[in-house]
Amino acid sequence: LAQAVLAGSNPCSSSVTDISGPRLRSIRQVPMENTPEQWYKNLPILTRIGLTVIFGVTVLVQLEILNPMLVYLNWPLVINKLQVWRLFTSVVFFGKFSFQFLFQLYFFSSFSSKLEQNEIFAQPGDYLFFLLVQILLLDVISLVLSWPAGFPMLGPSLVFAILYYWSRREPYASLNFFSFTIKGYQFPFALVFFQLLIGGNIWMDLLGLAAGHIYYFLKEVVPAEYGHTLIKTPAFLVRFMSQYTVGNAGGGGGGGAGGGAAGGGGGRPAAPPPPPRNFGGAGHRLGGN
Repeated sequence: LAQAVLAGSNPCSSSVTDISGPRLRSIRQVPMENTPEQWYKNLPILTRIGLTVIFGVTVLVQLEILNPMLVYLNWPLVINKLQVWRLFTSVVFFGKFSFQFLFQLYFFSSFSSKLEQNEIFAQPGDYLFFLLVQILLLDVISLVLSWPAGFPMLGPSLVFAILYYWSRREPYASLNFFSFTIKGYQFPFALVFFQLLIGGNIWMDLLGLAAGHIYYFLKEVVPAEYGHTLIKTPAFLVRFMSQYTVGNAGGGGGGGAGGGAAGGGGGRPAAPPPPPRNFGGAGHRLGGN
């Protein structure tokens, strides 16, 4: 009985062999372990780094070790005091711990993982370049909408930009939203509508939607319609990310920067399958001698 309870409650993915009986029984597969540590290690590298930085900054602010005024976006300080870090730190602070913070963290970890493993980011450095472009677009658009300082916190807008671009890459993926089944391309607009219904501020969502759509238009629509490539990952970013993605081919795990056709971004492409061979043996009629 003790052996049966231990075997039934053990969630590890290894095979379990029961040798308690007089003869060796068949090997039984047990479901794979799904611990927070395993989930964290399986995140793609940039999503994992982003999640760690966001959570770490929030902890420091919550414990009053870090003054949030040091990470807010403030264009006059960026220009006059050369506090350039504010252009990037404004997207890693979502406010103090709250229910809204957990939602934003969930959306970031989920949709950033999916997008980082998408085939469009198969080359090392592509997803990092996407994030940098999104951050700079959000900084500039926020300056236009809220002159002259810009919006102080752009983390929720970055999450929405990631979510929106994922919806353009996987428009027909099915999602459940409050018991309704919707497609991927409908999901950003459903979130905006829901935010509007509960009386929330939709400007951060619209800011992220605008930044994500600008990137989508320049990255995919312009080359397809006009034949001009306007956005291309710089070579130094490709070289920089190659040292972290080589050897992690195979996509969907924790290290690759892409899980698409190129095998995760860093490794060599998979060898083509061998050509089919005709069967060379003799045939026998069924029911014959």
